[in-house]
Amino acid sequence: MYDKDVALNSIRIMNNRYDLTHNFANVVYNELLYMGYHLQVYHCGSQEIDFVANKGNKQYYIQVAYSVAEEKAYEREFGAFAKPDNSCQKIVITNDDIDFITSTVRHIRFRDFVQMDKI
Repeated sequence: MYDKDVALNSIRIMNNRYDLTHNFANVVYNELLYMGYHLQVYHCGSQEIDFVANKGNKQYYIQVAYSVAEEKAYEREFGAFAKPDNSCQKIVITNDDIDFITSTVRHIRFRDFVQMDKI
């Protein structure tokens, strides 16, 4: 569940634990809405992609992760793109400074993403 105001996520925290990763994804969600994208979640079996973003005749598969520097996180986030074909652009948005672009997945640094008016 995503909120229009990210601060609402912090009000609901349990055990005084701030959920940085959910808030990070929530900010991306809000920015995509602001850019005019219609968003939904992609489910295929046990695989899930955070957002399928549609605007006009463009469609993007988007994964959001605070970082994919650790191997387990990299495999989880990039592995989510294994099922969908390459008819739509696949994007990972992270806070990492390292560029994780591959031949099939575009990597956008968060600091660049928040300055964009479209993806």
